[in-house]
Parts: sequence; C-alpha cells; structure tokens
Amino acid sequence: MTQERAVRTREQVLDAAAEEFAAHGYLGTTLLDVIRHTGMTKGALYGHFSSKEELAAALIEEAGGELSRRAARAGEPDTAAARALRETVLDLARHLRQDTRARSALRLAVESPHLDRHDLGLVRRICLSLADAVSKAQAGDASTGGYPPEAVARLLVSVFFGVPHPVPDDDADAARQFDGLWAAVSGPPKDGWAAAGRQER
Repeated sequence: MTQERAVRTREQVLDAAAEEFAAHGYLGTTLLDVIRHTGMTKGALYGHFSSKEELAAALIEEAGGELSRRAARAGEPDTAAARALRETVLDLARHLRQDTRARSALRLAVESPHLDRHDLGLVRRICLSLADAVSKAQAGDASTGGYPPEAVARLLVSVFFGVPHPVPDDDADAARQFDGLWAAVSGPPKDGWAAAGRQER
C-alpha cells in the first residue's frame, strides 16, 4: 500500500508540475507553485523530486519519450509513407492538445534544452523522425521529390506544434537553413538549394 501511495503521489506531482510548466514555462514556475497546486507539504514533494530541475527533467524524459515514440511511427515499414507521415503529425497534434504532460515536456525542451537527458534534444528527435518519413514519402512520389526533408520536418513541427527552432550557430548554418526552408515553400526545388538542404542532414 505504501508503494502504491508513493506512485500516486509522484503522479500527482508530475501532473501538477506539467500544468504549471505548460502554462508558465520553466522560468515562470517555482516549486512553491507546484506545492500549492498539489496541496501537499514540501516534504511530500521533496520525497520524490529534490529540485525544479529534476522535476522538469523527469517530464521531458517521460512525456517527451512518448512524443518521440509517436513521431517514430512515421517511419514504420510496410506503411504508405505519405499517409504515415500525415497520420503521425495529426496524432502528435492530437496528443499535444489532449495531454498536458506532453505540452509541458515540449515547452520545457524548447525553453530549457539543457534539462534534456537524451543525447539529441526532444525537438531534434521529433524532426529527425519526421524528416525520415518525408524522405520516404518523396521517394514514392516524384512530384514531391527534391525538397530538403529536414527543412520540411522543421516546418511541420513549427506550424503544427508552434515550436520555435534554435538560432543557427553561425552564418553558414543560418544560410543553409534559410535555403532549405525557402526551397520547401517556394515551388519546384532548385539544385543548389536542394543540395544545401541535404547537407543539413
């Protein structure tokens, strides 16, 4: 019974923290906000999470992991690639709309990427999965080929999930990203721009 109670308490803390982080972001949320939200004592919360950083990292790892797994379905074999990509993006959008933990994990990953314990950040993992699906969809439809897959994936993530992407590290990286994104929205791809997009992968 004690272990079950501990699990329930941890879940309550995560739910409360998710609502606070989703609404106010990492910097706008304090542990005191979470404690007030749960109605628990400080001791009850600290029994599970020793800091705001640990709490946020747990949400990114657990709820973000679910987002990553859902994004990866776009590249599953034996599925029509374009349909799989569409269904995956719509599934992610629905999941984010319905699941506060998922929304908080994504916001935290964007605002505080240093808390993500994964080698690749959450947004990057989602984009790579979608880029792989874009590439497969292009291979099956010559009319869509040539657009930089990762640029298309970034656009999908920005448009559907409202996710801003990090500022490029330098001018060359910024130029490659601009060329790739421009190629993805400006009509038939041009060889130079398509090549620039491929270099991003």
